[in-house]
Amino acid sequence: MEQSAVKIGKETHEVSPLLYGLFLEDINFSCDGGLNTNLVANHSFDGVYMDPAFDQMASMETKTPPDIYPDRLRYWETEDADAKSMSENPASEKNPWYARIEISGSGSMRNRGYNGGLQNIGKNAFSIRQGHRYEVSAYLRSVTFYGKVSVAVKDDAGKLLTEKIQLTPDSVWSKSCRTAEGLCSGRGFLEIEFEGSGILDLDCVTFSDTDVWGKGDPRWSGGHFRRDMVETLKELHPKFLRFPGGCIVEGQYPGNEYSWKNTVGPVIDRIPEVNLWGALVGDKGYTQSYQIGFYEYFLLCEDLGIEPLPIVWAGINCQFRSKEALKTESADFSSKVTQNALDLIEYANGDPETSKWAKLRADAGHPEPFHLKMIGIGNENYGPDYHEKFSVVKKAVQERWPDMKCILSSGAFPDGEAFEDTWRAAKADFPDVNIDEHFYKSNEWFYQQIHRYDDYDRNTAKVFVGEYAANDIMTPHKTNTFGSALAEAAFLTGVERNSDVVVMTSYAPLFSMSEGMQWAHNLIWFNPEHVLKTPNYFVQQMFGAHLGKEVLDCEGELPADVYVSATADQEKYYIKLVNAGNKEASVRLQFDGKTENKAWGLCMHSDDLECVNELSFFGSPIYHVKPESREISCEDGAADCTLLPYSISVYEIKK
Repeated sequence: MEQSAVKIGKETHEVSPLLYGLFLEDINFSCDGGLNTNLVANHSFDGVYMDPAFDQMASMETKTPPDIYPDRLRYWETEDADAKSMSENPASEKNPWYARIEISGSGSMRNRGYNGGLQNIGKNAFSIRQGHRYEVSAYLRSVTFYGKVSVAVKDDAGKLLTEKIQLTPDSVWSKSCRTAEGLCSGRGFLEIEFEGSGILDLDCVTFSDTDVWGKGDPRWSGGHFRRDMVETLKELHPKFLRFPGGCIVEGQYPGNEYSWKNTVGPVIDRIPEVNLWGALVGDKGYTQSYQIGFYEYFLLCEDLGIEPLPIVWAGINCQFRSKEALKTESADFSSKVTQNALDLIEYANGDPETSKWAKLRADAGHPEPFHLKMIGIGNENYGPDYHEKFSVVKKAVQERWPDMKCILSSGAFPDGEAFEDTWRAAKADFPDVNIDEHFYKSNEWFYQQIHRYDDYDRNTAKVFVGEYAANDIMTPHKTNTFGSALAEAAFLTGVERNSDVVVMTSYAPLFSMSEGMQWAHNLIWFNPEHVLKTPNYFVQQMFGAHLGKEVLDCEGELPADVYVSATADQEKYYIKLVNAGNKEASVRLQFDGKTENKAWGLCMHSDDLECVNELSFFGSPIYHVKPESREISCEDGAADCTLLPYSISVYEIKK
């Protein structure tokens, strides 16, 4: 085996400080059913859903919207009780619907939680651990009811998985809150039992793990995040978080676009919206409850020490699904788009003494600003009308906030007329923006694009790769394979080398419920008990957690199918080596200065490019591939690296 030599040379440019980030969209039950710790589906009896007969593909051809139906009691099963939906004298005027229960003797209501709406429809999703504690709450009002209200989680055999706790109704709306201990580990359904007679009103039911992210922190006054899922994000060492989408920013039809103002303030006041990804759920049962909203997103960024990147509606509904757009000169555009973006920045950064939106933030427990520095205007939008709308919003934003960085969409594809038109518009009119490029392509395409950014113009707009994955959505294929991760790693060596022009990247989608997905290839999989890290996740972690501040020149002849990138800070070199070939390769790294005798590293390897890590909805994680620690010896400023076939290696070498 011949050895190739690569000289790790001088600094060429700074690494972008925001190079590796995250993108969170409520797809695949990422929020409701995932990050959201409340396990109750349709918790506030405000559910609105698509027509179950809606055909997504036919709709995309004709660009016609689905019929939308309120189904206020969906996911609630009643026994020996009469339940109906009401809105008279509600607990929340903003979110008025609730359940009115009439009981004579005894009765119950059951909720099975979030099971993905596909092959697990009708199965229980409340996961209970013995000895663990859970918080149970509901808004109750006794109209004429006299008796007891008790809550517990049971399995299908009727066995108690949690202790049964009592909730206390009052003659006026009041929140009753208790904790329950897990008696047995298992899956079950939530049962609310009524003993007595009369009429009782019920709203905003929650059942949540008590061990949540931010537990005990008064800032976390609204919704809460599942701790293990947040910790999995933290381990990626991200630098920013793009949210809330994605296609849900644009919406499938007028009125369906993401309304951030409905996602802040007390949870009981948050107004749900149909999730367009519900079109790919068996029963079309996917509503955004907004229990996780913009306040929680900003808090998460603050807790992780990363920059928020909100994406706001540009006045154009999803161009794949709709022909609808507001007229740029209209009053609706001014209020629903331009002012909406300004109000969001005010919510994040404004003074509570002078801004009603900032006061709403302060009332939630965060009087200090969130220090928002950038905002995306539109998602996967394209064309002259979009560019005009972008220009209007950008001008208004930067008149009020001159240093606010604006993100311009380039459509959904990394080439073609719309893509080129965006770059022409940016060079002519918006050279100070970052351009959001998206691509879901084959493994082969990613190898072909390793040098994609070598010749990009350094004196104009920068690149934000806002959504990408080696996931060829046009061709049937196995997803989240080691082979896809290998291709992404090779591509990222080119991104690192060009991190003066590619200033931000975020993988997509971020999360998926196992067996509940609408998008097949995702970075992290979860079920009610567990989180699974895909091979693609480990690539993101290996690259994001081992990164210097300067890019170093790499000179020399590499073996075929081997790719390298090198960065450094004052203390260490960080070397990434990807061997995409089926043969072992040997590479000697030569450094300008002295190094320590041993270097620590990680290597991820598999002989099977189709290998995947596995997690079913009811199972535990099975890892077939993950990084393993490795050491190499260094002598006289050189290190010899033996690269396994089909491998990704990262080394930290102390100076």
